[in-house]
Amino acid sequence: MKPPVTRNESGGAILVALAIFTTLSVCILMSLMLTQTVGRNVQRSNTMQTATEIGDGALELAFSSWRNICRLKPNQALATDSFDTEIPLPTAANFPLVPNFSATYGASAAATISNFRVAAVDPEMNPLASISTPPPAATGQNPGSTSYFYVASADVSLPVVSGNPLVVKVRRVFQKEIISPWNWAIFFHDDLEMHPGPPFTVTGWVHTNGTLYTGHDSLTFASKASYSQDWNIGFMPGDSQHPQAPTSPNWPSNLPPSQKTSQQPFGLDPSKSLDATDANPNNDSYHEYLERSVSGYSDPLIDPITGQSMRFYDQAGAKILIDASNVVTIKNAAGTTVTASSKGSDLALYTAISGAVSTNTVIQDNREQASVRLANLDVGAITTAINSAKLTNFNGIIYISDTSANQKGVGAKRGIRLKNGAALPKGGLTIASDNPVYIQGDYNTGSTSSAQPPSNSGDPKTPQVSGYARQPSAVMADAVMILSNAWSDSNSSSGLSGRVATNTTVNTAIMSGNVPSGNGNYSGGAENFPRFMEDWSGGVTFTYYGSMVQMYQSQQAIGKWGQDNVYSPPTRNWYFDTGFYTAPPPGTLKLINYNKHRWYLE
Repeated sequence: MKPPVTRNESGGAILVALAIFTTLSVCILMSLMLTQTVGRNVQRSNTMQTATEIGDGALELAFSSWRNICRLKPNQALATDSFDTEIPLPTAANFPLVPNFSATYGASAAATISNFRVAAVDPEMNPLASISTPPPAATGQNPGSTSYFYVASADVSLPVVSGNPLVVKVRRVFQKEIISPWNWAIFFHDDLEMHPGPPFTVTGWVHTNGTLYTGHDSLTFASKASYSQDWNIGFMPGDSQHPQAPTSPNWPSNLPPSQKTSQQPFGLDPSKSLDATDANPNNDSYHEYLERSVSGYSDPLIDPITGQSMRFYDQAGAKILIDASNVVTIKNAAGTTVTASSKGSDLALYTAISGAVSTNTVIQDNREQASVRLANLDVGAITTAINSAKLTNFNGIIYISDTSANQKGVGAKRGIRLKNGAALPKGGLTIASDNPVYIQGDYNTGSTSSAQPPSNSGDPKTPQVSGYARQPSAVMADAVMILSNAWSDSNSSSGLSGRVATNTTVNTAIMSGNVPSGNGNYSGGAENFPRFMEDWSGGVTFTYYGSMVQMYQSQQAIGKWGQDNVYSPPTRNWYFDTGFYTAPPPGTLKLINYNKHRWYLE
């Protein structure tokens, strides 16, 4: 039998029970408090994530507007006050799930988004002294590469269960990057095809804003190659001139071709800025860079090319226009006609140019299956005038056009020929034309009647005569044809055996058009970007130092590649001219990229 419980034992049991109850109560209370704390923290964390997402979305809207404003004035670095009220505030429609949404440019505790702005900063991200101060340039490796920086801000305020609203300050760095296309060995705005027969190594960067097509293992990329859309080890649809099985090209083991963002000429989005179907004749394609603008369409809102110093006619220090009757008109940089009655520098310009231009030479171009009327520019005469100080304040850019050419390739065939171009003026020379341009003989090599560059006799690494310094040079045209040192006008209509080339060296950047592949035809690819008209077989070499840029399709020289009796290919010794890193050709030709960089919370 159990002994009876004493009073002391009964009281102890009660105390134990009370202690347990108290402990459980404290645990429950602490659990409730912890649950509330965790709940508040979770809610605060969720609110912070939501606020961050709202801020990020707001800065995406700011980036789009900032980029569009910059594109209206691509040649200017815009200050903060260019954006202060020009970038639209986010609206409730942008954030339909956020109750009581509001936004303001200034500081506000009540607004969902405040301090919404894009501010110019220096390259170290420091604010500038005034909102009207443009950002200073951050220079790259060469004069053609610069960047301007901005910091976009959005302070997002959202309510929480208790306490003050939660504020998240979202920041993003925007970059306006300006880079020269002459930094690439080969730059194509359209699809890029590279299908060389003999072994072909590309030194320097390669890029296409379209699709890269490579189908031969004879091709080697010695540096980086990139594409914006796709890379296809094969041939373009519609090209039936390559029936063989494609093989992969070669590249450095750590540097395969890679996808990169589109590099936009002058920062213009072609899908929004160019339209060949509307009534505006000044925005059909990037070929506009080589054309004269049609009056009445100069508003940058409808014509972003005219009025922004993008056209080379506007940039040129000398403008040469030839009409259907071979009448030559010469204009100065301001567009004023100069004559034998002009005075001072205008007379000097007229004398130098008029003595260097001859007209009405006719040759046969078998690729065009037509005779072409040429206007000839004696580059040597221009060089002499500049180097002897007879041309003062000349900016090194010549624009020349036979205005009687049919712009759509039908009817009269016109062209410009560059002769005696072995020596270029100090400081360089850029020649631009909306016509096809024929480069005859050694160009920018220092060649004389008694001295040829070693590249013409087996040493492609030395493309200039001893004692001659290669000058920055560019030839920009509807198409560019190469005529060798052996070219003869009288043989132009002969069969291929009557047009035999000799070793020739050309040192210049080239911006030109192409005729795209399709309907069974091949464009000729980058290996035929400069076009040939002679028999270069038997080991005859074409040595080239420069940079090749394709931004448009040819409008006048539209003959298709691959026809009979046009040319036999040369042995190609091609090199990227690294001198362009520090001394690009005269004139402004640039790619402008608008980039989003570092994202952070302040």
